[in-house]
Amino acid sequence: IVPEIKDYVDLWITINEPHVYASQSYITGAWPPQKKSFGAYAAVLRNLAKAHKRAFVAIKKLQPEAQIGIAKNNVHFEAYQQKPLNVLLKKTADWWWNFSFLQRIRDHQDFIGLNHYFHNRIDGGFGRNANASVSDLNWELYPESIYTLLMDLRRYGKPIYITENGLADAADTKRPRFLAETLGYVGRAIADGADVRGYLHWSLMDNFEWDKGFWPRFGLVEIDYKTLERKPRHSAALFKDIIADGGVTERVLSRHQQCCLWHGKYTAK
Repeated sequence: IVPEIKDYVDLWITINEPHVYASQSYITGAWPPQKKSFGAYAAVLRNLAKAHKRAFVAIKKLQPEAQIGIAKNNVHFEAYQQKPLNVLLKKTADWWWNFSFLQRIRDHQDFIGLNHYFHNRIDGGFGRNANASVSDLNWELYPESIYTLLMDLRRYGKPIYITENGLADAADTKRPRFLAETLGYVGRAIADGADVRGYLHWSLMDNFEWDKGFWPRFGLVEIDYKTLERKPRHSAALFKDIIADGGVTERVLSRHQQCCLWHGKYTAK
């Protein structure tokens, strides 16, 4: 692949969400081969890390100037009220889910790709979220969590690309506010020293979600699957204006205030 398209590609991602593949296949048993084995789960993660390192070396030989990384799905684990047990569980979850794989490949990555969808409040156990607002998939919408994750990734001293972030929202009633708040927090993280180079919203268009089908609507652009007609949602116009202004500015918010329900707290350019 690399020799054929290297003239058009500057950044390569070798693996998408390694922990998801491994856990869904060997912890929950939901995906093929539908087994439950912690030993196999750990072995899969080791082998994926080895595969990435080999791919990194191979790509560098063919395209020395290439920038190579992975897309790592990180979760914002929150220790509720800083109770000792909650803090311990948070540190354990952070180490295993968020950092262990990145540590394994730390000398074989030019950047970190961050996929982020989930906040997990810990209070004597996991998943004690308030769920004040949720997506069509019943995933909690918690935009401020991206700030914490970006600040955590500074430890690696690598450029960060937010390679996935978004929500399923067919009515497009929650996406505009979520998008504006999330990018406001990204702006704050940049101001506080996170080396964020880009943000890719998931997704441009409604799509086939690999384990759920066509019904979740993630797109900035709505797709009529019968006619394939494409209709930009209001959130697409908001995103366009944020890009044009170089950030979440007061001008953007004034143009979209009815949909964003904005209070100006997190505005950052």
